[in-house]
Amino acid sequence: MHHAFRFAAAAIAAGMLSSAHAGSDQFQRIEFFGSWAQIDADDTTTEEFDGIGGGLRVVGGQRVGFFGDFSGEYVPTERDDGGADLDFENYRAGAGWGFPAGPVGFFQLKAEYASLRTERQAPGGKVKESQDGYGVHLQFEQDLPYSLGVHASLGYLDLDDADGIEYVIGVHWVPDVFGFFAQYRWDDLDIADSDAELRIDTVRAGFRVPF
Repeated sequence: MHHAFRFAAAAIAAGMLSSAHAGSDQFQRIEFFGSWAQIDADDTTTEEFDGIGGGLRVVGGQRVGFFGDFSGEYVPTERDDGGADLDFENYRAGAGWGFPAGPVGFFQLKAEYASLRTERQAPGGKVKESQDGYGVHLQFEQDLPYSLGVHASLGYLDLDDADGIEYVIGVHWVPDVFGFFAQYRWDDLDIADSDAELRIDTVRAGFRVPF
């Protein structure tokens, strides 16, 4: 978990240094969330893990212009049949550019560093694995009446030994200085040099605090 605290500190510092925004602009925010994740590794045998954890995300910058996006997530999972446990960590650090998409919506182009890490207990001790690389994403957010909004993202991850598509879709309600959000994230990755696939389904829900 010490990795998550490091990411949180860096993210908050980056957000504080970002330029000021208009009072009605709720783009800059801190998000505290709980998450449910299911990890499905499909090769010669299928291993499926699921569990509940949480994380922190900070977005700072301009709604139309440059922005930074930082997040850290930790989810302890266990295999459905009662087998070995698997700790899953998901860290992202990115930057991009936003531009208008009509009067109440906007697109974003974002590039990021991505690190997906797992740790499991094996007969010989703990086994740690890390898949590091980059992601590129096209994101969209649309404001709706009554302080509601929707957001979606289509991206591509290229990691050490895996690559594939990442989808995100969600809703948010931020009436003033405090609000809520929920989203579904789906990573569909192909493992290099094999026919194996890795699918990670994540549901996040939590609090959003604009600043």
